[in-house]
Amino acid sequence: MDTPHSESKWSPYLQRYLNNEWRGTIFRDMIIADANSLEQQRGKLSFLDIGCGRGFDGDSELQRSLANLSGKYFGIEPENTVEVADFFSTTYRCNLEDAPIQSDSIDIAFAFMVLEHFKEPQKCWNKIYNILNKGGIFWGFTVDSRHWVKSASLLADRIGLKDMYLSALSCEPGKERSDSYKAYYRCNTPKQIQSQARLFSSMSVLNFIRVGQDDRYMPKKLRWVNRSYDRLAIRFGLPGSILAVRLVK
Repeated sequence: MDTPHSESKWSPYLQRYLNNEWRGTIFRDMIIADANSLEQQRGKLSFLDIGCGRGFDGDSELQRSLANLSGKYFGIEPENTVEVADFFSTTYRCNLEDAPIQSDSIDIAFAFMVLEHFKEPQKCWNKIYNILNKGGIFWGFTVDSRHWVKSASLLADRIGLKDMYLSALSCEPGKERSDSYKAYYRCNTPKQIQSQARLFSSMSVLNFIRVGQDDRYMPKKLRWVNRSYDRLAIRFGLPGSILAVRLVK
């Protein structure tokens, strides 16, 4: 398995984020880069969108652009009250590990802000490995547990103030699935993932950071504190709040 460090291939995407481009477009383009390469070898691909409700980073058109690239576009959305778009080939209303997806049938799978909710991550990694074709790719975009956001989130949840705090800041609690699913952060560091995803032939982990990336979690008068932290983190090579993992079967 590869060591969990950035690859030069993905450096332009990290730079785009550093330059304040919206994360959703960047992450979508990273998936498309892999899909274009695989499609040259295999023809039309089967995609699996894990946690597909509410679009891709909350955007249905970004999600549609991924669906348009695929031959078949499958989704997993456990929450029955969450609507999904009409371009899915099949949507499974269950947790990932329970989805009746055929083994070796998916070329590209991805999950946006879902990994932190895996209660039993080993079961989930085993499921992803099982359903991917040989050479198939999984992308996960999640919270990096090495950043203060994880500790603050757990503390706010423990004392019962998380949704109240996010509502007060107009952060739309639940947009990133925090309303219905408990966050465990059990596969949210490179070390955790490397230990759990040993079946995969290749692993790459990227960390995204920029000044002000978590401003929305801070009152406006205190955002200077967050930005000062970000500048120091960039200067000293500390991780930002978003982790991306790429696994190849």
